[in-house]
Amino acid sequence: MRCMDRLKQLGFVLPPPLPALGSYNVVTASGNQVFVSGLGPIKDGEPVTGLVGGDMSLSDAQDAARMTMLLILASLEKSYGLDSIKRCLRLTVYVRSEASFTAHPKVADGASGLLRDLFGAELLPARSAIGVSSLPMGIPVEIDSIFERHY
Repeated sequence: MRCMDRLKQLGFVLPPPLPALGSYNVVTASGNQVFVSGLGPIKDGEPVTGLVGGDMSLSDAQDAARMTMLLILASLEKSYGLDSIKRCLRLTVYVRSEASFTAHPKVADGASGLLRDLFGAELLPARSAIGVSSLPMGIPVEIDSIFERHY
């Protein structure tokens, strides 16, 4: 099944992709690998903000990670067409959290769970989930990623 059809079947709609906010490309490729710059959650055109374990719950942080993955997929759709993407190879998930918060991998599950549902459990990516004290614009999650495309 095509990726766009599968997303619809799962009940997801891709948000509008964002332009770069600085001197970089949001998406770039080398051979069959596609690299997506770090992106964060956007809702109704505005960044979602919060401190995980502070004013943001684990559930809301997982939603923010899922929103971020949808933005990543929208960027891939704009650049190469989502149906040209074979799988995600690697995710790095940065979680802006209270110092005592330790469930960073559970936050990352919001993003990788969507990938599992889209591409299948056997094609889940390698992943790191890292706690940080600050992210741009006060966002709770930033994700950078590497995908493989059909080449």
